[in-house]
Amino acid sequence: MKTTDVKVQSFRQPVPEMWKVHFGQTVDITLVTIATDEGIEGYSMGRAVGGAWGTVLAHEIGSVAKRLVMDEDPLDREKIWQKMWKFYSRNRLTIFAMSCIDVALWDIAGKVANLPVYKLIGACRDRVPAYASSGVLHAIEDYVEEALRCKEKGYRAYKLHPPGSPEKDVEACRAVRQAVGDEMGLMIDPTGAYDRRQAMWVGRRLEELNFYWYEEPIGDFEVNGYAELCRALDIPVLAGEVTPGGVQNAAELILRGATDILRGDVYWKGGITGVMKMAHLAEAFGMKMELHHAASPIMNWANLHTLGAFKNGDYLEILVPEDNLDFGLREYARIDSEGFVHLSQKPGLGVELDVDFLNAHTVFRS
Repeated sequence: MKTTDVKVQSFRQPVPEMWKVHFGQTVDITLVTIATDEGIEGYSMGRAVGGAWGTVLAHEIGSVAKRLVMDEDPLDREKIWQKMWKFYSRNRLTIFAMSCIDVALWDIAGKVANLPVYKLIGACRDRVPAYASSGVLHAIEDYVEEALRCKEKGYRAYKLHPPGSPEKDVEACRAVRQAVGDEMGLMIDPTGAYDRRQAMWVGRRLEELNFYWYEEPIGDFEVNGYAELCRALDIPVLAGEVTPGGVQNAAELILRGATDILRGDVYWKGGITGVMKMAHLAEAFGMKMELHHAASPIMNWANLHTLGAFKNGDYLEILVPEDNLDFGLREYARIDSEGFVHLSQKPGLGVELDVDFLNAHTVFRS
């Protein structure tokens, strides 16, 4: 079997108000399709922000990444991953293009084997608990109301993306804890908004509120600061979500004591192959590996397949309200009444494209 083409199709989405601080006014999503000489196709998606600039990823995949996979056996995933890694490590390929290629190759492999990807990797479980992840909301009451709605739906945990003011953020965390009670897991992700002193102060308050983890309180590259927080706080601190370097950078964070839990996803860390390398590294050090939302519906299904194949991750992240960032597919990751998302039993990633939607919103294709 050989790859015969890599096709890209970008479509544009308006961004809900609560996510504009992260994504901008519009978000461009690029569907990546790898074709083979046996008629089997693999899919993935990449996200970019800022209107027309979002098609840059599509051009990169169609020009640079495509050259690295054409005429290769798509089942030689590790060989292709290592080839792409050399380009990435020399700044000739972004991690996003690399991740899109890798995920699509896994989709092909599952379809060839007639197995869901998580079983092809080596299944550990067939359902994973999910937590609801908020946008940046306007008022404390908004977080409280949303957390209660999520609890009623069956979510076992809820994460706040607060505005980034330490005192107000803690006030919101305290109000949510009082509203949902002690049995619901709570997390916070201020996306690097604090300095070290503020981060330490907030961390102490979160410990009093029995929060489950404390995600990216300071800047992504403040390794010494994260090591200081990890030493001083009892609440697990998560770092390295979007820093470059994948599994190799993760090894440095572990050795420096600069994170208590590894953090990543299939989009930011080199696809399913990259995440599995990190998960096994974390397991060797007795650590957890928790997955960030992977920026698009297909990639979050890929996240779910990796979670089904390693034991040291607790949750799938689902952005809420759920339908605000769902697009381009016929089915999306959803919890059951007990708060679990079930792995697809279809071959590959198990995704079905909404072709009519994609074509109606297309801004570029090649």
